[in-house]
Amino acid sequence: MVELHCHLDGSLRYSTLEELLLQKNYQITDDIRFYPGMGIQEALSRFQTTLSVLQEPDAVERVTREICEDARELRVFHTEIRFAPQLHHSVPVEEIVDAAISGLDDNANLILCGLYGEPPNVLNGLVEIARTRPRVVGIDLAGAPQADHRYGLFDYAEPFTRARDLGIGRTVHAAEGRSPKEIDVAINFLHAQRIGHGLTLLNDWKTRDLVLEKDITIEACITSNWHTGVISQPPNHPIKEWLDDGIKVAICTDNILLSDTTLAKELAIAREHCGLTYRDINQCKANAKEAIFQRR
Repeated sequence: MVELHCHLDGSLRYSTLEELLLQKNYQITDDIRFYPGMGIQEALSRFQTTLSVLQEPDAVERVTREICEDARELRVFHTEIRFAPQLHHSVPVEEIVDAAISGLDDNANLILCGLYGEPPNVLNGLVEIARTRPRVVGIDLAGAPQADHRYGLFDYAEPFTRARDLGIGRTVHAAEGRSPKEIDVAINFLHAQRIGHGLTLLNDWKTRDLVLEKDITIEACITSNWHTGVISQPPNHPIKEWLDDGIKVAICTDNILLSDTTLAKELAIAREHCGLTYRDINQCKANAKEAIFQRR
């Protein structure tokens, strides 16, 4: 199995979170895990707790290493771990990235995330960090756009174009219950090779045809989409329609801790609740393997 969409700060072990909170004299006052229909903004707010214990390089290295250990235990032979190092403020961003790299094993690499609403120069900085670090295989635009954001998708074209020119992979969180036109912009202007979530892509036939024409892989995160309320229940996920239309889909976890899931669980949900056949599941596994970011 291959995992393409796994957020570091949403996938640490619960026992590690408790230990790191205790070291800082923090406490978990409520269950931080996601629940069905909570909404994207409420889900994003849960990362405040996990990020609070991941400010130091040692913690980032430890959690990266444990994600890799857990992946091996669960027979995931390759993982792309993504995170936004600019949210870890104790040391320069480069040191946080290097700490995560130190925690990687031979079967994992990193994707660095810019965030919707951030100035484009933040992403420019992440691309520059990636340029000299081969274990950083991709960049991403994560989070969700908001009405009061000064910067929108088009504004990130420059850093993503720079990443393309450097041979760095590109993926974008897009159309997560929002307009499918986000996918069009991500592909045509940000040169995205993969799209995270992409729930509404079938709402516009031109978008669907663009995804097919450009051979884009969709990173499907079924439980996450149920939790954030983008779908009302797993059987309503469009993954089966995507596959029947010939769209390449890779099944992913998104946040192992926060959604209380694993890649094996997500594959089982797709099979048992979304109508995927064993052939479909095998195709998704092949798609994920094919879509691994390779630095050139």
